[in-house]
Amino acid sequence: MALRIDLNRLKGGILLFAALATTATAGEKQIVSLKDMSGVELKQHGFELHQSAPVHIKALGAGGDFGWTYKSNEMFAYAWIINAQTREMVWEMTADNTSKTKDDRYFDGSVTLGPGTYEVYFAATVFSHHSAFSHMRVNVDHRQDPLFGDGKERKNKFFQWFSGWWSEDIAKDWNKRAKRWGVDLLVDESVGVGSALVPKERPGVVLKLTGMEDQQYVTKGFALSEPATIRVYAIGEGVRDGGDPADYGWIVSQSDRKRVWEMLLRNTTNAGGAKKNLLYDEDVELPRGDYVLYYVTDGSHSVTDWNDNPPYDPLNWGISLSIADEKERKAFKPMPYNEHRNIIVSLVHPKDDDYLSSGFTLKETAKVRVYAIGERGNSRRLMADYGTILNAKTRQKVWTMDLERTTHGGGAAKNRMSDEVIELPRGSYVVTYQTDDSHSYEEWNTDPPFDREYYGITIMGVGEKWNSSIVGKYEEERDKNIVAQIARAGDGADLTERFTLDKTTRVRVYAMGEGQNREMFDYGWIEDARTGSVIWEMTYGMTFHAGGGRKNRLVNTTILLEKGEYRLRYMSDDSHSFGDWNVEPPEDQQYWGITLYRDDGTAPPPIPPTPPPSGRDDDE
Repeated sequence: MALRIDLNRLKGGILLFAALATTATAGEKQIVSLKDMSGVELKQHGFELHQSAPVHIKALGAGGDFGWTYKSNEMFAYAWIINAQTREMVWEMTADNTSKTKDDRYFDGSVTLGPGTYEVYFAATVFSHHSAFSHMRVNVDHRQDPLFGDGKERKNKFFQWFSGWWSEDIAKDWNKRAKRWGVDLLVDESVGVGSALVPKERPGVVLKLTGMEDQQYVTKGFALSEPATIRVYAIGEGVRDGGDPADYGWIVSQSDRKRVWEMLLRNTTNAGGAKKNLLYDEDVELPRGDYVLYYVTDGSHSVTDWNDNPPYDPLNWGISLSIADEKERKAFKPMPYNEHRNIIVSLVHPKDDDYLSSGFTLKETAKVRVYAIGERGNSRRLMADYGTILNAKTRQKVWTMDLERTTHGGGAAKNRMSDEVIELPRGSYVVTYQTDDSHSYEEWNTDPPFDREYYGITIMGVGEKWNSSIVGKYEEERDKNIVAQIARAGDGADLTERFTLDKTTRVRVYAMGEGQNREMFDYGWIEDARTGSVIWEMTYGMTFHAGGGRKNRLVNTTILLEKGEYRLRYMSDDSHSFGDWNVEPPEDQQYWGITLYRDDGTAPPPIPPTPPPSGRDDDE
């Protein structure tokens, strides 16, 4: 590519405006004209060159420095050209290759392009205004339609908000300058030229989610009957030091819900324009199987409204999949996909300080999908809003939404998501979901997750051949294996329940209470009903963290009780109990108290206990 600035069109660095205003000089013909950016933030046009030829470019835009008081190389109104086949930029209007004319910048030169198809763009998405005392750079949102501060409508509704936020003089300055901004392309009259659609379809495309707007959450299913090499072309948004991308995509294997590909900050490059524009353009090898393609966006910077300079390929904002090999392309088949199907239990739309619970029974061992969206807590290792699955018989956790098994859930960084397939043995289970005092459904204190309607936890059957008949209801009532129970204990409790064993019995003790500094304040014990002697007592040393606040303590153990009559006892102090917690409640809060189960030795081993919020207990 050769670039030539026509110095004959410059006089001492001052633009001859008459030359720019002329559509074509002798021997030239105009092939593209994109003018007047006062009512739209992006214009584009496609053209085809039948032969290699110099293309004369005349463009007027804005950006760069504002003299010695403000130095910058960034343009905010400018043109560029991309190769429509490769999607790569072949020419761009910059502060370095343009000259200043009052507050604007102009380019008048030539670039030689080979035969092929090209796309030219002009963008004016933001506006920079500089004075001796301040510098402002703001998004120009053409969707805005407010009134001026005096309540009167103006004929030009696009930028009335300038008057309210800045001044009417600045608004007029924008409108006057934006009308002049634009780009003309001209070639020699002998050059063969045609028109082309924008954007040009990428070769071998089998699936695409492009032209994505703000706050979108889109899924597309597909199947591969044979392994294939898939080209993933994805454009999105993310700040390099900001943690997670804001607009991005990923591919999930439907069989195990594992992400086989994901658009990350570390595997992307800059897509042109603003620094936060991300590009992924690589091959991904996928085996035979069923997959889901995802793409999500946050509430700003998309084809709806760019709040900074757009990427070089703006209309392909989103993701597309292509397969070069024709044989492999035949193995690809789009499939209808329902993100939320075969639902067994769904606990969604929780509010602040909420606790939701529901049970189910599996008549045989089965694989289920656990889909949970929640909130990370202040501690890096703990969740504030999260779900669990408990064995209904023993109250042991068989799955919990630990931070380590979550990924970003879209929106604010604290939104977290778990999406995995687990195998559950035959039996009954209780699903719980609890929230803290902020950031829940309809009460978000920052950006919500992308799938906000499923904020909570949902359990689903796996696969097209899922047999719903193996699922039954489980009502969380007095289980036949419960020997005795004192649950949902409140403040100042002194409760007793008598029970009798007609033979020596192995009993599982599941007790929850409040403890700190090696002392228990809410706790239970077992007495011999005839003598009053203590057979078993809940002490701090035998407990572990029960989730939530550090002082929530739990014991889940088995003891052997001989034939006889007993009293189950539970006492609590004047604070922190069921329904009136003064710190974060435990995970299984409805069982605050003590429960005895007959233990037949068939219970699965418990998962490791949740660590306390600080990583240390009070007395450690």
